[in-house]
Amino acid sequence: CVREVLIIAAALSIQDPRERPADQQQAADEKHRRFADPTSDFLAFLNLWNYLRNKQKELSGSQFRRMCKNEFLHFLRIREWQDLHGQIKQVAKTLGVTSNTADAPPDRIHIALLSGLLSHIGLMDTDKKDDAGSKRRQLNEYLGARGAKFAVFPGSALFKKPPRWVMSAELVETSRLWGRINAKIDPDWVEPLAGHLVKRNYSEPHWSKKQAAVMAYEKVTLYGVPIVAQRRVNYGSIDPETARDMFIRNALVEGDWETHHRFFHDNRALLDEVEELEHRARRRDILVDDETLVDFYDERLPADVVSGRHFDAWWKQARRNDPDLLSFEKSMLINANADDVSEADYPDVWRQGPLRFRLTYQFEPGTDADGVTVHIPLQVLNQVRPDGFEWLVPGLRGELITELIRSLPKQLRVNFVPAPDYARKLLERLDPRTEPLLGAL
Repeated sequence: CVREVLIIAAALSIQDPRERPADQQQAADEKHRRFADPTSDFLAFLNLWNYLRNKQKELSGSQFRRMCKNEFLHFLRIREWQDLHGQIKQVAKTLGVTSNTADAPPDRIHIALLSGLLSHIGLMDTDKKDDAGSKRRQLNEYLGARGAKFAVFPGSALFKKPPRWVMSAELVETSRLWGRINAKIDPDWVEPLAGHLVKRNYSEPHWSKKQAAVMAYEKVTLYGVPIVAQRRVNYGSIDPETARDMFIRNALVEGDWETHHRFFHDNRALLDEVEELEHRARRRDILVDDETLVDFYDERLPADVVSGRHFDAWWKQARRNDPDLLSFEKSMLINANADDVSEADYPDVWRQGPLRFRLTYQFEPGTDADGVTVHIPLQVLNQVRPDGFEWLVPGLRGELITELIRSLPKQLRVNFVPAPDYARKLLERLDPRTEPLLGAL
């Protein structure tokens, strides 16, 4: 697009060759409208250039002069334009820059121009409010570099239908700040050209199960103009330390990760077992806290493991040397103050003679299924006796006896204080399920 850019650069360096006399403005506008492009005032220069070149070939010198006068074109400025173009072209040639022979697409031309007009871009300001406070679109109102507000000049082809993004050849302040000689641009063009000038801000880092990585939202601004409002990017290369911590917490500790690694599924199964023990014992302090598990992984994972992809690459080699490096042991998952809790005290099966019934546990106070549930098939219901059920399972028997003691009338209850100690002494002397509980007590 060298040929087109040289023509436009020469045009921008001189006074506009299109005249607009005060007493013939409408006629001049009609003549000049032939060269207009609805998306770019820059392309109007190319259209005018090509028109003048063709006319110069068709007409004699004097005829060309008369044509320029009749069509409101300044002959001397045209000559200046052409002379300047020739000089710039010669300089470009000495620098080894060759002109294209085929017409360049408009986008290529505008990208080339934009590289020199990065401080003259504008984003339509759609958040302006009128005096009444209702939201409305402010036509021709653009947010420019360093907080400047400008409008598309009324003489521009873009004035009636302003695009969301524009670049202007110049910003001129009269009654207000005007953008003169404008073109519609794609904001995607800006970032590759202004990589050394843009500022990047990141917000809302979060774990993505689908990406198996920590993602964040990136905002890219150029001189204060938001080029990218909210782009989702991988946070691992931006803040590896935070990304690693979030990977450990979300993927490995909380289990929000889809992976085939055997240690991961074995560890989740062990955690489920301990959580099930909490349901059975009706306690929330048996399983160690998340920080203990985070520390476990933190001690073993290298600093550069910040996502699922990084982990897979590292673990492929690490597991050959120590396949159990990341495997939990059940003992490490149980708090020291919960050593007195035994799985044997919370059996999976209730036996009554030859019958065996499945037991399930749920620690959800206030719900119908809270506590221990015996699952009795309907076909054997008539074979079940009520005897023994009041003893509950061994792990809950002490709490049951304690509450029974506390339910005694006050004049009796005061003889058995503290109730938990008496309950423990009673349990040592009782022979469960050999007689009714209340009678045994």
